[in-house]
Amino acid sequence: MREFTIFKRLALGYLAILLVVVALGIYTTLKLNQLNHIILSISSIDGEIIRIANRLRGTILSQRAFEKKYIVSKDKDFHRQFSETEKYIEKDIRQIDLLMDTPEKKRLIADAKELHSQYLAVVQKEVRLIKAGKGNLPKGYQGEKWNLVNHMTNKLAKVVETAKGDMNRKIGTSGEIGARASKVATIITVAAIIMAILIAFFNARTINRPILLLIEGTRKIAKGKFEEHLTIPSPPEIKELANAFNLMCDRLKEIDEIKADLISNISHELRTPLAVTREAVSLLLSGVSAGSVAKDRKLLRIIEEECERLIHSVNRILDLSRMDAGMMDYHPEKHSLSPLIERNVSKIMPIAQRNGISLEVYLDGNLPPANIDGERIGQVMDNLLENALKFTPEGGRVVITAILKNGKTSGPLSSQGNELIEISVSDTGCGIPDENLAEIFNKFKKLHGRGTGLGLHIAKHVVNAYGGSICVESESGKGSTFSFTVPAC
Repeated sequence: MREFTIFKRLALGYLAILLVVVALGIYTTLKLNQLNHIILSISSIDGEIIRIANRLRGTILSQRAFEKKYIVSKDKDFHRQFSETEKYIEKDIRQIDLLMDTPEKKRLIADAKELHSQYLAVVQKEVRLIKAGKGNLPKGYQGEKWNLVNHMTNKLAKVVETAKGDMNRKIGTSGEIGARASKVATIITVAAIIMAILIAFFNARTINRPILLLIEGTRKIAKGKFEEHLTIPSPPEIKELANAFNLMCDRLKEIDEIKADLISNISHELRTPLAVTREAVSLLLSGVSAGSVAKDRKLLRIIEEECERLIHSVNRILDLSRMDAGMMDYHPEKHSLSPLIERNVSKIMPIAQRNGISLEVYLDGNLPPANIDGERIGQVMDNLLENALKFTPEGGRVVITAILKNGKTSGPLSSQGNELIEISVSDTGCGIPDENLAEIFNKFKKLHGRGTGLGLHIAKHVVNAYGGSICVESESGKGSTFSFTVPAC
């Protein structure tokens, strides 16, 4: 299972907190909507019912007063006012009927309407009798009308009481909702704060602890301890950093071993010619060869060879230092490669013959000249030929070829042409293991633990400086082929 990266951990943490905040927002919004609905119901329904019911009671009582005056005075103006009041009553009854939101209220208003209809019917009977000229009206009408109006106003009073009760209940409900919402909001807010602290602590711990381990490991490296590898349970980014740290430790350890090995090899390479030279000089000074010119010349020749060997080793180390510093001097001139290759082959021919190794040279007869530093390219050839002879057993074969091919160059000293001269040195030696092929041109990388590991690294520097390339093909136990290219003029 792939571990979460730091970004994913932070994103998931913030997402969790965001979800809690969103949940709080949604819950608060729902409760506010519920409160708004209750408040709207109180103001637009219950409050309006109370207002209309009270107004309706007053209007009914006013209508009753006009009706009584009309019955007593028989004045038509009072009857007209009675009829106009009826219009307001009918309007209010229609409005309040639409606002009834409970069965109880609907029943009360229906009863009030029925009582009002009965009241109007009694009044209509009296009006007809008055219009018919009958002066004495039945006394029972007055009691009946009073009972009807009284019951009607009582019904409306109950409507008001019911509306007020509903209003109080809704206000209580809204208070409970507000208190509950406040409590839940407080709990969610505290939970979000605790969650944020825990997430921040967890993320900080998963990042801070590996970094502290890396710091501790860095201090150990500063003390020269490269052995311990860091195994840190951490996010992938820091784990990659830890892997790079471990790789650096391995590389530093390898470099430290290479450095010690290099010092040992250089000391050995320098000590041997110095010891031989000192011994030869000692023999000359002691007069062991006195009177023998041949012996003196032999000792001087030994001293000369060892001095050359000493100078060659020192120059190789100095070349490496100049190359790494980017201060290597090149003196390119137009050179024909065939004489250069033949001269290098002739230098090693005695060694090859002494070791029973055959040298074969195949040069393209149409090789154009190359704009190169003959000494440096000769140094590359010397290194490749020395390695070929060093790792080729007796009876083996070393083949040198040079051909013209097309290609592109990109080095600081390269020419503008597209033709390359490829020079190859093949041997039938022990070959190079596959795992070492990619590192064979690295600094201090030695073939089978022999040499200083500088020759091929320097050769790569020289070839690359002319825009060429150097490569190797090898099969363990069957030999190797080193090839490099230089641009043709």
